[in-house]
This record gives sequence, C-alpha cells and structure tokens, in this order.
Amino acid sequence: MPNSRAAMQGGTYDPRSGGDQPGPRRVGVAVPRSWITARHVAAIAVVVAIGALFAWRELGDDRSPAIIEAEAALQVKIGEPVPDFRLDTPDGGRLQLSDYRGQAVVLNFWATWCVPCRQEMPQLQAVHAEYVDSGVLTVVGVNLQESPSAVTDFGEELSLTFPLALDRDGEVVRRYGLIGLPGTFFIDAEGVLRARVIGELHGELLSDGVAAALGGEVAAR
Repeated sequence: MPNSRAAMQGGTYDPRSGGDQPGPRRVGVAVPRSWITARHVAAIAVVVAIGALFAWRELGDDRSPAIIEAEAALQVKIGEPVPDFRLDTPDGGRLQLSDYRGQAVVLNFWATWCVPCRQEMPQLQAVHAEYVDSGVLTVVGVNLQESPSAVTDFGEELSLTFPLALDRDGEVVRRYGLIGLPGTFFIDAEGVLRARVIGELHGELLSDGVAAALGGEVAAR
C-alpha cells in the first residue's frame, strides 16, 4: 500500500514535565520523547526526513525500511489476541477491554495535543454511531496521560459518545508497543487483532479496518 503524504503541526510530550512541550513542525505520527529508545531513533528520523505521514496495515509487502522498523516496535501482531487492560474513565468509572468480548472493537489511542488524533475523531464517532445500536462493534478511545477534565472537555467539544479511558501512566501504550499517536487497532469479537493503522485514519483505512474486524476480507494493496 503506497504511503500517503500529509504534514501535521505537533509537539512532543514528556510525562516528567506534566505538560505539553511545543516542538518543531513534525510529520507522521506525534511522537512523545519518552517513548523513543535507541532502536527507534533511526526509523523515526527517516520518516521525518521524507516528510511523509505513514499509516499501514499488514497488507502487502511494499513497506519502506522506516515502516518495517517502526512496525517491529509494536507488541501486538495481526492474528493474535490483544492484551487486555482495565483503566479508569473520566467520569470515575472503570473500563475493561475484555468486557466488549462478543463484539468487534476499534481501539484508538490518542491525545488532545495530537493534531491527527483530533482530525480523525469525527470519522471514529461516525463509525460508533453507525454500529452502536446493533451491538456488533464499538469504538473505544484510550487517552495518553492527560487529566480527566481535559479528556471530558475534548469529548464534549467534539460530541464524542464512544467510551473513553485514561492511560494515566502510559502502561497500556507501552504494552501495545506504540511509539507515536494516533494508533488504531481493529479487534474482532474474539479479541484477536485483524488490522492496525499507525497515523491518521484517512481514505479507506477506517472502513477496511472495520470490515476486517467484522470478518470481511480486505484485499492487499
């Protein structure tokens, strides 16, 4: 699948500082410094240098070395069960991923400071609204290390009705192996990963992922 190209204005985030760190103009995914390790630096540098927003699924073999390297960092593989987790919600409740077993899940990792995260939210909300009454699929949004009030305000601003959870210490993000935001995992009703997208959802990436999670065959590009 050819790489799509788009620029985004972003910043980095350091959990030790407790706030956003304005950064240079970046492309691709928003990359918190605290996630970057030595084995990721080369791949991220290549992505920034070519100026590409990269998003991929496990479809086809036309991936660049940068994508292959970044993909290797992910801990969740296509065709394998995804890690379960239990997180607080902004309203003081608890959300456990396995509670949604029996229906497909579009699991999206995001942050309020992440520009492509904001841009893709209306599409995610539309998918949730389309399927919520049928009970066959839901969208779950996991926020990275922000306050309940910030997440609530963001959800209200964008009229989000799908469940939101708080990854307060970034542990779930690390377990999934993400090194940037946004990241979306398409999980079937048995809790098995069927497709994944790193970077902003656009074009047919979302619809193809939903089809894969629901058991449809998606042709390689």
